[in-house]
Formats: sequence, C-alpha cells, structure tokens
Amino acid sequence: MDHFSLHNDHNMSLVILSYVIATVSAYASIDLAKRVKFSHNSLKTIWLVSGGAVLGIGIWSMHFIAMLAYHFPVAIYYDKYYVFLSILFATAGCISGFFIVSSKPFTLFRFIFSGAVMGCGIAAMHYVGMEAVKPVTITYDTPLIILSVFIAILASMVALWLGFFSPFSKGAIDWRLKVLFSIIMAFAIAGMHYTGMAATHISYNSIMFDSNQATMFDPSLLAWIVVGGTLLIFIIFFFSISFDKMANKHKLVQGKILDSAEDGIVVTDEFGGILHANPAFYRIMIKNNNNSKFQYLHLYHPTLSEITTLNHEYQIQKETAIIEVKKHSINGEALKNFLWFFRDITEKINAEKNIEFLAYNDSLTQLPNRYKLEIELNRRIQAQHRIACIFLDLDRLKFTNDTLGHKAGDALLRCVADRLSKIIEDTDLLARVGGDEFIILLSGERVKNVNKVANKCVEAMDIPVTISGSSIRATISAGVSLYPDNAATVDELISFADLAMYESKRKGKNQVTVFNTLINEKVKRTLLIEKELNTAIKNNEFHLLYQPKVCATSERIMGVEALIRWKHPILGEVSPVEFIPISEEKGLISDITDWVLEEACRQWTKWEDNNYIKVAVNISPLQFAKEDFLEKLESLIKRTNMNPNFLELEITESSSLAFEKQTKERLNQLKKMGISISLDDFGSGYSSFRHLKEFPIEVLKIDKSFIDKLIGNKGQESIVRSMIQLGHNLNMKVLVEGVETKIQADWLKKEGCDIIQGFYYSKPVQLKNIQGLIDRAKKEVF
Repeated sequence: MDHFSLHNDHNMSLVILSYVIATVSAYASIDLAKRVKFSHNSLKTIWLVSGGAVLGIGIWSMHFIAMLAYHFPVAIYYDKYYVFLSILFATAGCISGFFIVSSKPFTLFRFIFSGAVMGCGIAAMHYVGMEAVKPVTITYDTPLIILSVFIAILASMVALWLGFFSPFSKGAIDWRLKVLFSIIMAFAIAGMHYTGMAATHISYNSIMFDSNQATMFDPSLLAWIVVGGTLLIFIIFFFSISFDKMANKHKLVQGKILDSAEDGIVVTDEFGGILHANPAFYRIMIKNNNNSKFQYLHLYHPTLSEITTLNHEYQIQKETAIIEVKKHSINGEALKNFLWFFRDITEKINAEKNIEFLAYNDSLTQLPNRYKLEIELNRRIQAQHRIACIFLDLDRLKFTNDTLGHKAGDALLRCVADRLSKIIEDTDLLARVGGDEFIILLSGERVKNVNKVANKCVEAMDIPVTISGSSIRATISAGVSLYPDNAATVDELISFADLAMYESKRKGKNQVTVFNTLINEKVKRTLLIEKELNTAIKNNEFHLLYQPKVCATSERIMGVEALIRWKHPILGEVSPVEFIPISEEKGLISDITDWVLEEACRQWTKWEDNNYIKVAVNISPLQFAKEDFLEKLESLIKRTNMNPNFLELEITESSSLAFEKQTKERLNQLKKMGISISLDDFGSGYSSFRHLKEFPIEVLKIDKSFIDKLIGNKGQESIVRSMIQLGHNLNMKVLVEGVETKIQADWLKKEGCDIIQGFYYSKPVQLKNIQGLIDRAKKEVF
C-alpha cells in the first residue's frame, strides 16, 4: 500500500478558482438570505431553497475544484453516489440553517443551533466527498477534524449573521462592504476545506478498487459536473441581481413617494415587524430621524397590545402627543402585510378642545360663560329643580380700567372670580356673563341659603385688592331672583336678578337686593335715565346751582360750590343721587364733569367783582385719574379766561387715596397752577393720615353724615371735634357740610370750624341769584 500526502502539488489556478467560487457563493447567499427574511409563505420557501442551494452548491463546487486542483500520483476516480450524497449534505445543511434562523421568534439558542446544523452539513459534505475518491484508503488526524468542523460551524454562523442580523440585512449597504463580507466568509469556507485536507492521510489501495466503472466519475467528467454546478450558482446569482435591481427601482419609486409624505407610513409583516417606514414615522413616534437605528423595530407598544387585531382608525397617547393611526391589510401574491398611517393630531385635538372650551367658558377667568349658563339653567328647569339666581356686578371695574389700564382690570376680574369660586359648592354654578357681571346658580336645598351666599359674595370683596402696586376696594352689588317663585322662564330669572342688582346699585351699591314687583318699576326708571343721559348735554338739559360756603366766624361768603342739576322734559327733575352713579357706571361721567367745569368757569368770568369768591367743582375719580386731565384743565382755563387762583377742585377721599404716587404728583401740579384742592366726604371711606400729611390739600371737608346726629351725642361730638383738630394740625382749613340748624352752626363755631356749608345759610341757588350773593360777600353777613 502506497502512502502520499495532499498538502503539496496543487494547481494554483484551480485553487484560486475555488476561492472565487466560494466568494461568489457567499455574496449570492447573503443577498438571497435578505429575501428570505422579508418574504412569506411560498415565496419565503422559494428563497430559502434558492439561498441554501446557492451556498451549498457553491461550497460543494469549491470543494471539488480544490480536489481537482491536486495532481494525484496515481489515476483516481470519484464514486458518483458519494458525490451526489455530498451535494445533498451541503444543500440540506444550508437550507436547514436558513429555515431555522428565519423562524419566529428569534432566540440566541435558535441562532446557535442553525449555525451548528449548517456547519455540520458543510463538514459532512467535505468528508463524504473525500470518501468519493477511489481507489484510496483515507485516515484522519482527529484534532484537525474537530478544528475543521468548528471552522465550518463558525463560518455558518457568520454567514447567517450577515444574511439575517447585520446592518446589511436591515437595509441597503455599499456593494464594496458587501464584497468584503463575502471575501471574509470565503476565507472561512476555504479555511474549513484546507483544514480538513490537512487532517487527511490517503493510501493507494488497488485491491479495494471496484472495477465497475459505471459507478465512477472520471476526474474530467467530474470537472464538467462541477462547472455545471458553478454555472448554476452564477445563474441564480445573476437572476437575484436582476430581480433585486427591478425590485430596488420599484422600491425607490415607492420609497420616494412614501418618504415625501407628511404622515408617518409603515409597512409591517403579520407579526408587526417593520418592513419599511418613512422618516415622518420616526419623527412622529420616536422623535429621531436616524432611520438605521430603528429598521427592525416592532409595532408593539404599551398602549397597542392588540395592534395586530385592529382593522380601523383609532388613537394612541404617546407622552404629550396624540397620534391617529389607520391600519389597512395588504393581501394577495402570498402577502399578508399591513399598511399603517400615523398622523400627529395633537395640535388638531388641542385646537378642537380649545374651541370647545371657549364655546362654553370665559377665556379670561376660565369660568362658564352665558351660553353654558343658559344650557345648565334649561337642564335644571326641565328637571323641575327649584333655582336661585344671584346676579353680581363689580362696581369699580371701569374705574380700574380707566386709571390703571385694562390689564389691571383683567387682574381684578380674575381675583373676583377666584374669591367667588371659594364661596360656591360643587352643585352650584358660577359663570361670567359680561364684562363685570357674574351669575351664581343654586339648586334644590341650596336655594334656602341664597341670601347667605349672596352676602358672602359681597363680603368677599371687603378686603381691598392690590393691583399694580395700588390698593383697590372693588365692591359688588348683588340681586337675587327665584324660580319658580319670581320667574317662569330662563330669561325672566336672569332679567329679574339683574333688575334686583340695579336696585342694589341705586341704594348705594355693596349690598344684596331680592327681586320684588316694586323693583321692576324702579329699574325701568333707571334704564330710562341711562338712555336719556346720552343726549342730556346735547339737548342742554343740565344746569348749575350754586351753594355758598360761609366763613364760620365772620359769616361772610367765601365761595360757592357748583352743583349740577338735570331737568328732563318727561322725567322732570332728576336728582344727582340718581344719575351720577349711572353716568359713572356707563362711562358718561367724564363728559358731564367736563361740562360742569367749563360752565362754572365761564360763569365765574361773567360775574361782577368775582375776585371776592372762589368757585368749587366736584371732580369725578375717573376724570381725575385720566392721563390728559391736567392738559385739558389748562386748556379750559385759557379758553375761559378763568383765574386759577379762584378755582377750587373737590376730590373724593377714595380717588385721592387709591393711587398714591399718581395722586401726589397730580395734586402738586395743580397747586403750582394756583388751583385749590379740598378733600370731599372726609371720614366716609378708608382714611389715611399719612396721605393727608403728604398731599397738598387746603380744605378738609367733613361729610354731612357726621352732622346729622351731632348735637347731644357725645360720641359724635368727640369724633367731629377730633376731625377739626386733625385738620388744623395739618395746616388745613376745615369745612363742614350739611349744616341745617343754628345749634349746629354755633357748636361748630365754638369748636373752631373754619367754613360752614348747608341749608342753614342757603340752599343751592339759581344762576340769576348768584350776583346778589357776590354783592353780599363784599359788605354783608348772613
């Protein structure tokens, strides 16, 4: 028996060819494996068989070309049965490996097992192929056999990773990188083969040779068979390339269309694995444009546990986003895929919610609006509930808007809404129904507490509100009506509560009035006054009366106060007590004050010897707070030729103390102009001695309410005495108004009062009588 080795004497051309075939086989199998991954049913089987066959036949071809590359010293043949059996081992091992690794779900064990099956098939192909060589006796080096099998398994695992789990398997990569993968894999395949050959020891044994040539392949015939196998690899490979190019063109067009869409579009398999997703999908769902990171994501989401069973439109919540999802099946051509459309509808939903909210709620205070109030009222009436309606009106909103601006007014409204919200209970409804108007609805047993609730609302505003550094006391006037006691409909219930609220304003504001039939008549007059005020100045319906201010010691006239009166052709004489609050509420007070100022100044210039007396005019807080007040006043003085030294402006305590900084500056400017300032209604509001000390006020005017019950009331006498002393201590003159009896006048003279005004000396007189008062001021006393 002759022994010889297979380590030397190879045809290098065939060795190189064997490596090239291994490389091409690896390249084709990687490409085909990708198709296996993204195919289904019968199509998947086709690509499984094709990919496994290409790799198996390629390795088989490489093995026998490498065998043919060796020049045996004796004539040899190849047993055809072993040859074909080796082909079966190679292709079966590769196909099985592809099948196992592509099955779901993926696990590490499945991956290792598929590599082992494929590697053992390749190793079996090698050693069965070696058995085809005749007439020889083959022995092996065991360690090298084990090494060759290990290399076969490792090479198989590399091939499976490249085909199913590498970046290439998830998307297109550069062909050069793909070639590099194939070269590396070919090295592994060749390494397995030549390691196996290194383990082989062959002896020539002619005795064992079967003389039946029918079962043998001549090496030249085998060469043609191998060539045929190689051609088969190239045919499958180039078919794959051509098919891939056509598919890529189709995908490119599809991809461009999908990728240009603003909506997220995803194609998935039946298990939820993403086959294609456009950039918009990642922007919407993952907020990341790096598609390569997410190509093999699955549409399994915590909120989408049943996503694969849904067949119509639905929404998902992702953090702060709302995403609309539509799902469509893609069936046919052995496909069972799904097409998904994702749209971020967060802005749309929020806009719809905002529109719906604004339809039923006030945007400033977030409270229900009139529309929602009426819906709720109708619902409660239909349910036959007993209902109480509290109509609330903020008394000083316009004053705040005109003095501090609308932002301050808005802040005041929000503060009022907040305080009122703390009074009501869950079953009550608080709504803002107008600029400064609120309504509270009570139902059922809560109706019994309506007066208590209404009074709490009024009391809630007793604490001044600090806005823009200024302290504002914004009172509330309230009206109450009941269903079905007073009203039979929604409109009547609201209207009657509104009328009751107007009665509260007429009686002095900051109080609650329950509707009754008498209120209806009073409010009708109020509404008529409001309407007629708009044309009163134009129709010359206003006129002035003048009431003397008398020196307490000499009883000579020191000046007069101009008092407005209104004589309406139908209503007759309308008291200032009625129309002044209405004019303030409806924004007409500025025009009326301007008229009074100009009329008083013009009349002063017409009086003879007018340098003996001053004329005093009441200034509305709203007028005094206007930015252009001083400018308009200077213009009026020039226009009327009024001597400012004989003009006295009476400002109320509330207007002088509400806005400290602005008031102080304005009063100092008036003093520079020569105009005198008196503080009207002192003691009737929130008095501040610090303000009195700092402001350039010349006259402290004590309100009539302190005089009415003065005589015989020691407590009241002490208060008025203290107020007179306070004024003198601040270097101010003290005027007491509303003096009607000699006893009152004598007491005031004794206590050192400087000026007295009241019916005791004179009622307000007509213009025609004023000249007589001036003459009297020069030479007579009362």
